[in-house]
Amino acid sequence: MEELFALLGKPLAALYEDNELNEAINYALLLENNEQKILTIKKYTLSDILYARYYWFTKFLVQYEKLYGKDAGMEQQQFKIIEAMDYVGCVDCSLLEKIEYDLK
Repeated sequence: MEELFALLGKPLAALYEDNELNEAINYALLLENNEQKILTIKKYTLSDILYARYYWFTKFLVQYEKLYGKDAGMEQQQFKIIEAMDYVGCVDCSLLEKIEYDLK
């Protein structure tokens, strides 16, 4: 992920006091906000980007819930990533379950 930040010239932002939260949300937002730019690098597919978004956002969500409790709005954001996967036809439910299991 550091490679993408360097290639895109994006700085890491300190949005939370917790370093793990900052890392995860920065990576998730980089992937979400720069999807088209990342695709032009031709190193990653849309499926790669969506699964990475899901991974980093889920990692953020798990840590956020440990610190602050559940947030339905954030859970909805996670479902939007799955909807994007479904739209492009790359949803693998067993992989999504594995990601969630590994992060919790």
